[in-house]
Amino acid sequence: MTTQAIHPVLPLGETPVIKKKIPLLGKLAVGGFAGVIGVSATFPIDIVKTNLQSSTRFTGPVHCFKTLLARDGVRGLYRGLPPTLVGVIPEKAIKLAVNDYLREVLDPEDTGVLPLHKQVLAGAGAGFCQVIATNPMEIVKIRIQTQDRLPVAERKTAMEVAKDLGIRGLYKGTSACLLRDIPYAIVFFPTYATLRDAAADANGHAPVVAIVGAGCVAGAAAAAIATPADVIKTKRQMVGATYTGTIDCFQKVFAEGGVGALFKGVVPRMMVQAPLFGITLLAFEVQKAFMEKQ
Repeated sequence: MTTQAIHPVLPLGETPVIKKKIPLLGKLAVGGFAGVIGVSATFPIDIVKTNLQSSTRFTGPVHCFKTLLARDGVRGLYRGLPPTLVGVIPEKAIKLAVNDYLREVLDPEDTGVLPLHKQVLAGAGAGFCQVIATNPMEIVKIRIQTQDRLPVAERKTAMEVAKDLGIRGLYKGTSACLLRDIPYAIVFFPTYATLRDAAADANGHAPVVAIVGAGCVAGAAAAAIATPADVIKTKRQMVGATYTGTIDCFQKVFAEGGVGALFKGVVPRMMVQAPLFGITLLAFEVQKAFMEKQ
């Protein structure tokens, strides 16, 4: 029998809306599809962000974008998209589904309202679990996106990159990835839920504009806070990186460029994460709403 939940807080005389709880596998499927939509729409901005963080030859985001477009054309702005999508499906599925699942576990009475500390726990759990998929996807994506500086004969496909790295290599920089993804999720999910719920009606339904806006604001805020860890992760995962670990990488990056170096690419990163999660969460919420009515 399907478990059902009824939103408990309703105006007098209003008919309660019955929602079916979506099983974890269903949440994973919804999260994966939502991630594909969001990443495909924002991938060119991510290309710019990665190149800014990994090279000193660009003066800023606009210069980087124009240089890449002039050299490689529109197709170059989507270099690395196929393997990224392969990784995005499990990564976004885990991130969104685990947070949603943990929120339900932490709210056994189905109130639909969680205190901040429980929202933080749910977000932290999601950030921790997603690294299983995030790290391999990120290292392959970064190496595909930045190999344009190599001779054509030395460039590799995503499968070749993954094969050369091996299982251990695919998890290089995991500590930096955890330092990025857990704080990111801790900031992102409570911020998103708070902003979305503030605009929701008595049945818990938020308008499209509120969902997109909440996702954009939460994504941008979390991205800014997590940028130093993202910079360290990117530098550790680049081809030829000689850092002995996350701490060594941090010390050298800070010594070379100070705080500014740790926030390199913060603007394009925020520009990626804001629309990415605005679009992704809209797709996630729409699919969830449809499945809950079935």
